Amino acid sequence: MERTRVLIMGAAGRDFHNFNVYFRDNSQYEVAAFTAAQIPDIEGRVYPPELAGEFYPEGIPIYSEDELDALIRDQKIDQVIFAYSDIPHREVMHKASIVNASGADFIIIGAQYTMLKSEKPMISVCAVRTGCGKSQTSRHVVRILQKTGRKVVSIRHPMPYGDFVSIRHARATVNAVGSHRTSSSAARSKVESSVRREQFRMRMPMADASVCARAYDRSSTWRLGECHFSPLGL
Repeated sequence: MERTRVLIMGAAGRDFHNFNVYFRDNSQYEVAAFTAAQIPDIEGRVYPPELAGEFYPEGIPIYSEDELDALIRDQKIDQVIFAYSDIPHREVMHKASIVNASGADFIIIGAQYTMLKSEKPMISVCAVRTGCGKSQTSRHVVRILQKTGRKVVSIRHPMPYGDFVSIRHARATVNAVGSHRTSSSAARSKVESSVRREQFRMRMPMADASVCARAYDRSSTWRLGECHFSPLGL
C-alpha cells in the first residue's frame, strides 16, 4: 500500500510530539519533512533516526517554513499537519490557503489522537499562547499539593536546545539541601545548557522532581512511581 506523504509544520515542540504519538510507527504515513518557525536555528537540522524510528533510518530533515510551498510540490506531499501555537487565526488560515493552493490537505490533529496515558492523577496546565503564566500556575499547583503531604513530579517536553538524542530523557531532582541535580547524557553549548537549566529551575523550587522526554509514543505510560500527582505544563 502506498503511504501518505506528510509534512509537519511546527516550532520544535508540538510537531515532534504529534510525530511521536501518531506518525512514528504508523505504516500508513511517511513523514517527509518538518518545517520550523518561531525558534531560530532549528532548520537545517535532522530529527535523528534514533528518535524517528525504524521507518526513518536517515532521520527526518527540518526545513524553514519559508520553503513550505516548494516542499509540498517537490516532495509530493499529500497532507500538511499544522502543529504549533502563538499565531493568530487569520495567519493560520493564510497558511492553510498556501497549503491547499500547493495541492495538499491542511490538517490540525485533535487531542484524542495525541494524548498520553498516566497511571497517576495528572493536572494539565495549558494556555492559548506563550507568556500566559503556565510555569507560575504549575508552581502554585505543586505548592498546594505538597501542603497535603503528596510528592509531585512536574512534566514537560524539552525545548529544542542542544543535541536531540542526548536529551531524549532528562530529569532533575532536589536533594536534601535543596540544590538541583540534573541528569542527561551529553554536553551542550553553554548557552543551550543555561536555557535548559532555567527550564528546570523555574519548577524545581516547588516540585519534588521534574521530568522531560522526547523519546515516547502514544502507548507510553507515565508511571512515575515515586509521586502522587503530576502537573503537566505544556
